[in-house]
Amino acid sequence: MLKESGGRLGLRGTEMKTTTVVILSFLLFAKLAPARVGETEEQVDHRYGKPAGKWDDYVGYKKLYHWHNFDVMVTFLDGISQREMFNRTVGGLDPHDQKYLAKISTLGKNGIITDVDKGTFTTKEFYEKYAAARAAAWAKSEQKQQ
Repeated sequence: MLKESGGRLGLRGTEMKTTTVVILSFLLFAKLAPARVGETEEQVDHRYGKPAGKWDDYVGYKKLYHWHNFDVMVTFLDGISQREMFNRTVGGLDPHDQKYLAKISTLGKNGIITDVDKGTFTTKEFYEKYAAARAAAWAKSEQKQQ
């Protein structure tokens, strides 16, 4: 309960204000915090919200999320995010976006690498696996056309 002493909030009122600000900040930033490569499907769904679509990919499967003016495409393998791609829903990624995404995606930590122009974050190991699967799929497609 707030106590008033001489027209000012007492210590207890200050504590409540601080606690309220901390709780509201946590709730706001918990929802805005981006998923990171290596998190579970449930963690990614919690951060980005309900996926707009899901389909098979060269390796694993993808989910599309609409998040804060970004289309976020996350590739999962065995229920763990392996690759994240960010695209602006309107316009392309500007240098400010690229810097922001690099920061929130922990670029350079835990083996996270990027293709800055595409807004894609992954690990080197998964990048190589994905590139090999994509090349094999294209080669197979070209053979069918001949």
